[in-house]
Amino acid sequence: MVEVGIMIQINATFEKIWRIISKVDNDPKYWKDISHIRNISRDGNTIIRKIQLSNGIKCQQKITLFPKEGIHVQWTKGPIVGTKDIMLVDNGSTTIIRVKINYKLGKVMQARSANILDELQSEAEHALQIIKKQTEFKP
Repeated sequence: MVEVGIMIQINATFEKIWRIISKVDNDPKYWKDISHIRNISRDGNTIIRKIQLSNGIKCQQKITLFPKEGIHVQWTKGPIVGTKDIMLVDNGSTTIIRVKINYKLGKVMQARSANILDELQSEAEHALQIIKKQTEFKP
Protein backbone atom coordinates (compact mmCIF):
# COMPACT_ATOMS: atom_id res chain seq x y z
CA MET A 1 0.00 0.00 0.00
CA VAL A 2 1.29 3.44 -0.97
CA GLU A 3 -0.05 6.52 0.79
CA VAL A 4 0.63 10.15 -0.07
CA GLY A 5 -0.86 13.21 1.55
CA ILE A 6 -0.11 16.82 0.69
CA MET A 7 -1.76 20.16 1.25
CA ILE A 8 -1.31 23.66 -0.17
CA GLN A 9 -2.98 27.01 0.45
CA ILE A 10 -3.81 29.02 -2.65
CA ASN A 11 -4.64 32.71 -2.77
CA ALA A 12 -7.77 32.20 -4.83
CA THR A 13 -11.43 31.63 -4.11
CA PHE A 14 -12.98 28.21 -3.81
CA GLU A 15 -15.10 28.88 -6.91
CA LYS A 16 -12.09 29.76 -9.06
CA ILE A 17 -10.23 26.60 -8.04
CA TRP A 18 -13.34 24.44 -8.41
CA ARG A 19 -13.81 25.67 -12.00
CA ILE A 20 -10.34 24.33 -12.81
CA ILE A 21 -10.21 21.02 -10.95
CA SER A 22 -13.78 19.98 -11.77
CA LYS A 23 -12.90 19.90 -15.48
CA VAL A 24 -11.43 16.43 -15.04
CA ASP A 25 -10.98 16.00 -18.80
CA ASN A 26 -8.06 18.42 -18.35
CA ASP A 27 -6.29 16.15 -15.85
CA PRO A 28 -3.32 15.52 -18.20
CA LYS A 29 -2.47 19.23 -17.87
CA TYR A 30 -1.98 18.82 -14.11
CA TRP A 31 -1.23 15.15 -13.46
CA LYS A 32 1.90 14.50 -15.53
CA ASP A 33 1.58 10.70 -15.46
CA ILE A 34 -1.77 10.77 -17.33
CA SER A 35 -1.26 10.94 -21.09
CA HIS A 36 -4.73 10.16 -22.49
CA ILE A 37 -8.34 10.06 -21.27
CA ARG A 38 -11.43 8.49 -22.84
CA ASN A 39 -14.75 8.91 -21.08
CA ILE A 40 -16.99 5.84 -21.13
CA SER A 41 -20.03 7.24 -19.35
CA ARG A 42 -21.30 10.17 -17.35
CA ASP A 43 -24.25 10.07 -14.98
CA GLY A 44 -24.72 13.32 -13.08
CA ASN A 45 -21.56 13.85 -11.03
CA THR A 46 -20.15 10.39 -11.75
CA ILE A 47 -17.79 9.70 -14.64
CA ILE A 48 -16.37 6.36 -15.73
CA ARG A 49 -13.27 6.73 -17.87
CA LYS A 50 -10.30 4.88 -19.25
CA ILE A 51 -6.92 6.50 -18.95
CA GLN A 52 -3.53 5.76 -20.36
CA LEU A 53 -0.49 6.51 -18.26
CA SER A 54 2.65 8.00 -19.74
CA ASN A 55 4.28 4.55 -19.75
CA GLY A 56 1.45 3.09 -21.87
CA ILE A 57 -0.33 1.27 -19.03
CA LYS A 58 -4.12 1.47 -19.27
CA CYS A 59 -6.44 1.80 -16.29
CA GLN A 60 -10.06 2.60 -15.53
CA GLN A 61 -11.34 5.16 -13.06
CA LYS A 62 -14.65 6.09 -11.49
CA ILE A 63 -14.72 9.79 -10.64
CA THR A 64 -17.28 11.36 -8.35
CA LEU A 65 -17.51 15.16 -8.19
CA PHE A 66 -18.66 16.66 -4.90
CA PRO A 67 -19.22 20.35 -5.81
CA LYS A 68 -18.86 21.76 -2.30
CA GLU A 69 -16.12 19.37 -1.17
CA GLY A 70 -13.86 17.95 -3.86
CA ILE A 71 -13.26 15.00 -6.13
CA HIS A 72 -13.05 11.27 -5.40
CA VAL A 73 -11.15 9.15 -7.92
CA GLN A 74 -11.42 5.39 -7.59
CA TRP A 75 -9.09 3.26 -9.71
CA THR A 76 -11.23 0.28 -10.68
CA LYS A 77 -9.29 -1.67 -13.34
CA GLY A 78 -5.63 -2.01 -14.13
CA PRO A 79 -2.42 -2.31 -12.13
CA ILE A 80 -3.43 0.48 -9.74
CA VAL A 81 -6.21 -0.12 -7.22
CA GLY A 82 -7.18 2.51 -4.71
CA THR A 83 -8.29 6.09 -4.38
CA LYS A 84 -7.18 9.67 -4.88
CA ASP A 85 -9.15 12.35 -3.08
CA ILE A 86 -8.82 16.04 -3.85
CA MET A 87 -10.52 18.04 -1.12
CA LEU A 88 -11.09 21.78 -0.91
CA VAL A 89 -11.45 23.93 2.19
CA ASP A 90 -12.96 27.36 1.56
CA ASN A 91 -11.30 30.14 3.57
CA GLY A 92 -12.94 33.08 1.80
CA SER A 93 -10.22 34.67 -0.34
CA THR A 94 -7.95 31.64 0.04
CA THR A 95 -8.54 27.92 -0.41
CA ILE A 96 -6.72 24.89 0.93
CA ILE A 97 -6.37 21.91 -1.39
CA ARG A 98 -5.60 18.52 0.11
CA VAL A 99 -4.64 15.51 -1.97
CA LYS A 100 -4.74 12.08 -0.38
CA ILE A 101 -3.58 9.10 -2.42
CA ASN A 102 -4.06 5.55 -1.20
CA TYR A 103 -2.97 2.99 -3.81
CA LYS A 104 -2.25 -0.68 -3.91
CA LEU A 105 0.08 -1.19 -6.86
CA GLY A 106 0.31 -4.30 -9.00
CA LYS A 107 3.65 -5.90 -9.78
CA VAL A 108 3.90 -4.04 -13.10
CA MET A 109 3.70 -0.70 -11.33
CA GLN A 110 6.01 -1.77 -8.49
CA ALA A 111 8.63 -2.94 -10.97
CA ARG A 112 8.36 0.36 -12.83
CA SER A 113 10.13 2.29 -10.13
CA ALA A 114 11.90 1.65 -6.87
CA ASN A 115 10.88 5.15 -5.82
CA ILE A 116 7.16 5.02 -6.61
CA LEU A 117 6.27 6.84 -3.38
CA ASP A 118 8.59 9.72 -4.31
CA GLU A 119 7.16 9.80 -7.84
CA LEU A 120 3.55 9.98 -6.60
CA GLN A 121 4.46 12.68 -4.07
CA SER A 122 6.24 14.66 -6.77
CA GLU A 123 3.34 14.30 -9.20
CA ALA A 124 0.81 15.53 -6.62
CA GLU A 125 3.02 18.49 -5.67
CA HIS A 126 3.52 19.31 -9.35
CA ALA A 127 -0.25 19.27 -10.00
CA LEU A 128 -0.98 21.57 -7.06
CA GLN A 129 1.76 24.01 -8.07
CA ILE A 130 0.32 24.27 -11.58
CA ILE A 131 -3.17 24.88 -10.17
CA LYS A 132 -1.71 27.48 -7.78
CA LYS A 133 0.09 29.33 -10.58
CA GLN A 134 -2.96 29.22 -12.83
CA THR A 135 -5.38 30.54 -10.19
CA GLU A 136 -3.09 33.14 -8.63
CA PHE A 137 -1.91 34.57 -11.97
CA LYS A 138 -2.96 38.18 -12.43
CA PRO A 139 -2.30 39.63 -15.89
